[in-house]
Amino acid sequence: MRPIVTAAIVVALAATGCTNYGFDKANRVPQNDGANADVAGVSLRNAFLLRGNADPPAAGTPEALFAVLVNDSARPVQLERITVDGGGSVQLAGPVMLPPNQPVGTGNQPIGTVSGVRANTVPMTFIFKDADAIRVSVPVKTRTDHFANLPSAPAGPVTPAPAPPSPTRPISPPPSPSPTG
Repeated sequence: MRPIVTAAIVVALAATGCTNYGFDKANRVPQNDGANADVAGVSLRNAFLLRGNADPPAAGTPEALFAVLVNDSARPVQLERITVDGGGSVQLAGPVMLPPNQPVGTGNQPIGTVSGVRANTVPMTFIFKDADAIRVSVPVKTRTDHFANLPSAPAGPVTPAPAPPSPTRPISPPPSPSPTG
């Protein structure tokens, strides 16, 4: 009887371990599906184009460009433009300023739109005013799964993410006067 109980416990633990280990991929959102690069003080993270449901897209249909940019230097940097190798054009949502150590392009908002591309990976060059250019192959994602509800165009100019609050000391009440007698 004891071997049967032991075997049942082992099977139960194994089954529980498999479900808790992360094999439920249907609800898992990837941390980073896009292109990444680091060049002399600027980091590019999770750059990707979001295509509508038509594949290939209709001629002239803009695709949303998502990317997170981080300026790792001590002075502000400006993204001037983005070029598409082999044709196509990029329209930025507005001036893209990168303050030191603050991510820009977060919050599920595209930084611009790209027109005239049809491939599944698009070579692009991010050109900065005061930093080296970043050349990277940007993957094209389709509007499915966790990409289904992302916007297809920027809502306005790209702004830095809010700075984290600075640490403050708790305010303590003034000392109470001691009784005098």
